[in-house]
Amino acid sequence: MLGTLGKGLIAVWMAAGLCYVFLKLPPAVGFNDPELARIVTLHLPCAYTAVILAFVAGWHALRYLKTRALLSDAKAQGAASLAALFCLLTTVTGSFFARVQWGSYWNWDPRQTSVFLLLLIYAAYFVLRSSIEDEGKKAAVSAVYMIFAVVMTPLLGYIIPRAMPQSLHPKMASFDATYRLGIYVAILPPLLGLTLWLNGLSARIETLRLAREELL
Repeated sequence: MLGTLGKGLIAVWMAAGLCYVFLKLPPAVGFNDPELARIVTLHLPCAYTAVILAFVAGWHALRYLKTRALLSDAKAQGAASLAALFCLLTTVTGSFFARVQWGSYWNWDPRQTSVFLLLLIYAAYFVLRSSIEDEGKKAAVSAVYMIFAVVMTPLLGYIIPRAMPQSLHPKMASFDATYRLGIYVAILPPLLGLTLWLNGLSARIETLRLAREELL
C-alpha cells in the first residue's frame, strides 16, 4: 500500500498534469477543433493503463493456477476490474475525440469496434465469476479465462486494428514535444500511481474478506 507521502505526490502530480493539459497545452494543430482535440492526452494514458492492468491481472491469474492461493485470484479480479474501468474510459474519451475529429461519437472504426469487443470480454469475465458459487472452481475457470483476455488485449487493442485497411485512426500518429509531455509525463505516471493504490486497496479488502470467511 502507498503511504501518505505517495498518495499526496500522486494527487499533486495529477492536479499539476491536468492543469498543464487544460491551461498550458497549446491547441492540437491539424484537427477540426484544435482546442478540444487535446483530450487525446487523456485518451492514450487510459488506453496504456488498461493494457498494463490486463497484464497485471494475467500475472495474478497465472500465480493462482500455480499456487491455488485464493488471494492471487482476488488480486486478478481486482486488476481486471480496473482494466475494465480504464477500457471503458478509453472508449468514452475516444468517443469525444471522434466527435471532435470525425463528427460522430461512434463510427464503428476498427479501433472503436475492437475496444467494444474488449469490453464485452471483460463483461463476460464478471458474468462468469458470478455464475459459479464454488470458490475454487470459480478461481480456476476465471484464471484461464483471464489469460485468454490478456492474449486478446494486444490483439484487439493494437495488432488487428493496425492491420485493417479502412480506419479513421492514423496509423503513424505523431505528436509534438508538448503533447508527448502531456501524455507521458503529466498524465500517465500519476494515473499509473493511482491504479497502483486502488489495486493495493482492492487486494487489502479481499484479504480481509477471505480471512473473515476463513478461506485463506
